[in-house]
Amino acid sequence: MTVMKTILGLAVALLLLGTTPAAAETVTFLGKAYCPIKYDINWPFVTKAKKTPAQGSGIQANVYELPKESYEEKSAAELGSDMRRLHILSAPIHVGQHVVEDEALITYELPLDSLIIEKEALSRNELNSLERAMTSVKFRLDWLASHQQDLENMADQQSAAPADVRNNTKDIETLILERDYLAEELELAKQRYENTLLIARSKFGKNVDLKKLPRQGFVRSPSEGYVLWVNSSLIPGMAFTKQAALVTIGKLDPMLVRASVHEIAVQKLKVGDPATIVFHAWPKETFQTTISKVDYVAQPAMLQQPSFYLIELALPNPDMRIKEGMRCDVVVNLN
Repeated sequence: MTVMKTILGLAVALLLLGTTPAAAETVTFLGKAYCPIKYDINWPFVTKAKKTPAQGSGIQANVYELPKESYEEKSAAELGSDMRRLHILSAPIHVGQHVVEDEALITYELPLDSLIIEKEALSRNELNSLERAMTSVKFRLDWLASHQQDLENMADQQSAAPADVRNNTKDIETLILERDYLAEELELAKQRYENTLLIARSKFGKNVDLKKLPRQGFVRSPSEGYVLWVNSSLIPGMAFTKQAALVTIGKLDPMLVRASVHEIAVQKLKVGDPATIVFHAWPKETFQTTISKVDYVAQPAMLQQPSFYLIELALPNPDMRIKEGMRCDVVVNLN
């Protein structure tokens, strides 16, 4: 009887144990904070370097990232610049400063030869010549069309030769072709001129009188954000003659936390999973967020090594406490 009670007790215990919910599994990995969008402003402004897709419409022609292999020291001329030196007049910016889109960050002296090139580009000579040519062609067409009617009437009365009618018709057809050609050239010239005006205003300011260009050029912020880095040589009177990085502008809210997660752990994670972040700078404070990205392509690794996948988590940063490069522990609770 005692044995039966013992067996029954064990059975009930096993049954109760089976109904107890299993402890939630957690995945923990190391992460680091990154600025999600950064603009590196370099000089020379006009170079043979290829622009990256991150640079948007290209209105800010002086904002781009040079490929890494081109960071060896080269002169402006070697890079194809139309400016041989960059003479700084003022650069009233500092790290941490908030800037808005199109705000002037750096003022530099525009060389006389560059100013002449700018003024030539802004000249309406080409447009005016094409417009005059179009007006002349239209006037001649109107006259020939009227003359054609007179010739046809005279030919009916046998007072004009049929050859004169045919020649006038050919002249009209030739002028129509010339008119159509000029119309295409005029449209292209207008587009080029409008683009030139757009670029000039991005360099000199939206309200500047382009007929009286100043001897000053401006490096403007490509977007709203914060100054993350400033070249220590960026001071009034400094003249750059070789390739140089000038300023880095970045977005700081939100920040991205990135992490490389082992292939065994990553298959347990998905976008939307809640996560707790603890920065090493504030070990007693927690930040709550969710996974915003899980890569499906592994980061480069040797064949015999395990694979790691990039995980991203967006984290609000309204007070700018979180700085790029801060390390943290990320804990994901799995359901």
